[in-house]
Amino acid sequence: MNDRRERARSLSRRMEALILTLTGVVILFVAYGLWMTWDDPDWVGQFIIDKLALPDSAQFSISTIRLLAAAFLVQAVMVIWALQALRRAFHEISLHDIVSTKSARLVRLSGLAFLVNAIAMVLAAPLVSMIVSLDMPVGHRFVAISFSTAELLGVIVSGTLIVFGHLLAVAAEVDDENKRFV
Repeated sequence: MNDRRERARSLSRRMEALILTLTGVVILFVAYGLWMTWDDPDWVGQFIIDKLALPDSAQFSISTIRLLAAAFLVQAVMVIWALQALRRAFHEISLHDIVSTKSARLVRLSGLAFLVNAIAMVLAAPLVSMIVSLDMPVGHRFVAISFSTAELLGVIVSGTLIVFGHLLAVAAEVDDENKRFV
């Protein structure tokens, strides 16, 4: 039994390290994107045109590019927040009892953070399309609405974390009752 608990703690430490590394990578990409946005907005505008498959004649103002950067920054902050909540949950599990009310609360919090991010991903497409079409002539403006497997996966992962956090909370209550009984 103790061997299994120690293995679970070890896996939690590994997951914490993996999430910390992933958070660092996200922060590096965001920092690079922000630096490029302020350093070479024309390159960023062309990159956006290429990625959104817009006509080459489309041109963006610097304010539009910075609005897009701000929208992506908000979403990146939500991803980092969700990752940090999950990292803290694994940290709590690795240090203390695997089943505790604090780890359950943190797992539920990370699930909620990922759910907020999944909703933001759905809302990002119309927002980005509106921002992109600001500089387009009347008659060429558009609003795009999309829902992909990435958003669906985000909802499934967040729901799983919320349910798992609730199950951990119930298990923590049962564990506390057993400790008092013995």
